[in-house]
Amino acid sequence: MNPTTLAMIQGFIQQLGASGPSGLSPWAVRGDAVAASLQTVRAIRQPPQAGGAAAAVSTVNRRGTPLGNGTFATRVGNVAIIPVIGPLVSRFSWQYWSYDEIVRDLRLAASTPGIEAAILDMDTPGGMVDNVDAVPAEIARLREKMPVYAHANFCCSAGYWIAASTDKVFASKTGLVGSVGALIRYVEMEGILTRLGANVVEVIAEQSPNKRLARDSEEGLAELQAIADDGAELFIQGLVESRGVTREAILENYGQGLVFTAGEALRRGLVDQIASLEEVLTELAGRQENSSLAAPAAAKAGTEKESTMLTLETLKAEHPDLASALRAEGAADAARGERNRLLGIDEQAAGLTGHDELIRALKADGKTTPAEAALQLLAAEKGKNKERLQGLQQLDQAAAGVESLPSGGTGGNSQSFPKTPEGWKAEWDATAKLQEEFPTAESYIATMKRKAA
Repeated sequence: MNPTTLAMIQGFIQQLGASGPSGLSPWAVRGDAVAASLQTVRAIRQPPQAGGAAAAVSTVNRRGTPLGNGTFATRVGNVAIIPVIGPLVSRFSWQYWSYDEIVRDLRLAASTPGIEAAILDMDTPGGMVDNVDAVPAEIARLREKMPVYAHANFCCSAGYWIAASTDKVFASKTGLVGSVGALIRYVEMEGILTRLGANVVEVIAEQSPNKRLARDSEEGLAELQAIADDGAELFIQGLVESRGVTREAILENYGQGLVFTAGEALRRGLVDQIASLEEVLTELAGRQENSSLAAPAAAKAGTEKESTMLTLETLKAEHPDLASALRAEGAADAARGERNRLLGIDEQAAGLTGHDELIRALKADGKTTPAEAALQLLAAEKGKNKERLQGLQQLDQAAAGVESLPSGGTGGNSQSFPKTPEGWKAEWDATAKLQEEFPTAESYIATMKRKAA
């Protein structure tokens, strides 16, 4: 086959791949949204050189600072924002978003100091069934440590499978949610390849006659149908567990593959409330104590309950600066907290001496509270007093058996000498008055021995 023909075939196959999923693996995806979703992912993944790519990158990264290196997840204050964007595949791919990447970001949120809540930012038509269950499992582990919410802008099929496993599912006013089910799209290429001059040769082992069932045969279609049905049933059972509803309720209310607007999704129970991502972020960041977001909309079936936060208009007006404002507030709080911590340690150390090195270490570690510092300073002071007591005890022991002569007494000095010949000789050597009274040390020692007897 000549290179021109080969290139034509490759281009045709790529166009087929861009228009939707194919192959034997079941997909939970909206095929009509795949192409546009792929463009979003490519724009996000590309370095911000061209204007379109830069704009797309800034759209994702505008909310907060990066949660870590090599990730598009961000943080705003104490909240992690984990993007779930574009067609979803099992393993990491630069052209798609993957379940491996989402699981990694969830684990990163769990291990990042100061993160107290997480939001999954959903903008996806869905994806492969293979390995999708790893994400709800990781979300369940994260929910043991912090609240986890999902916000749906466009959240279909496998994307909804993931979102439904969070504590609450929110949808924007213009959001689309649903497409519960699975499909297999199989493209038979042998005919076109043969027409283009390809010679397709295939040999099937006698032990495996079902290896290549004809896809237009009854058996071949039955094989594909069984795989697709199994993927859909796994999806449904996942929703039964995460949404707390029966299988029958899902088949009746969740559309059997239909996609719903936010209001209809709320009425049918697919989402818990309608709110913007900024409202959900503000709620989790603790900037609104009395928010209507706390009331689940599921308890108000058939009623579209929208958020009525007091700062809604302000937030809309300041939306471009929300992340920087939250970061600035967090930095100011941290600075005030550190200043108060250092002043508290100084108060605990007031009046104490000899602990300068310990005090410097307590201030430098950046985490010891004044109460903890007080305990450490108390222990150090006790240790210091214990050393003093031990020193006094050692002096007492050293002075045992020593006679002290008062100043102006026989020796004319205040030194103390042992009551032994050696001590008497030392006393005579050190005392001028004794040397005047006793011509030699031996005469003084003899006199002291008689007195002692």
